[in-house]
Amino acid sequence: MASVADVCNMALAHLGARTQVNSISPPDGSAEAGYCARFYPVARKELIETGAWAFTRRRVQLTEVDNVSNVWQYAYAEPAGMVNALRVLNQRYLMAIGASWPLMYEPGSLMNWALVDELFKERGSSEFDIENGIIYTNEPEAWFLYTQDVTDTTKFSPMFTSALGMLLASYLAGPIIKGLEGAQVGARWRDAAMSLSARAEASDANSTNQRADHVAAHIRGRL
Repeated sequence: MASVADVCNMALAHLGARTQVNSISPPDGSAEAGYCARFYPVARKELIETGAWAFTRRRVQLTEVDNVSNVWQYAYAEPAGMVNALRVLNQRYLMAIGASWPLMYEPGSLMNWALVDELFKERGSSEFDIENGIIYTNEPEAWFLYTQDVTDTTKFSPMFTSALGMLLASYLAGPIIKGLEGAQVGARWRDAAMSLSARAEASDANSTNQRADHVAAHIRGRL
């Protein structure tokens, strides 16, 4: 799998730079390593935020906190490191399949696996809102699906790694190429990164059989 230095060198290669970096944490002393140390974390977090990459998704039971809302029945602490909120799992799907959480399966039981599948998709999402790090919802003992910032490059998918190299190149183009040409080159690599990101998200959605069903507007803004 590619290392952080590999991703940085990929970005530099996109720009035609001859210099390669050995380390950006700490920087190896080259100007290019300094630029990469500054922009690599920004590019990584931005790319993670653009979509629900499979390797960034997490599912946890939320921790309940004091509820000051007069609109929502329950309040929960936002998970540490969350980038995007995806959905609060809807308990009515558990009730429909006659199960309890955590989801338990006994051999020979007549469980409706179609409904189990729906539980983890948009159709199985309850409405929620987030204010100041607190998740408000009407779901008791809520389970939450979200994306998290991931720094371990061994967890990156190949398409994410490629797109990250392109996006990092868009940040490096200004300080390395400079001027109007640098801005134009940077814009082209940003477009390429976002195009690849969209293709990767579509591929991931197909592989997980997720549906683009209607989601409430305040949730859709976070997807």
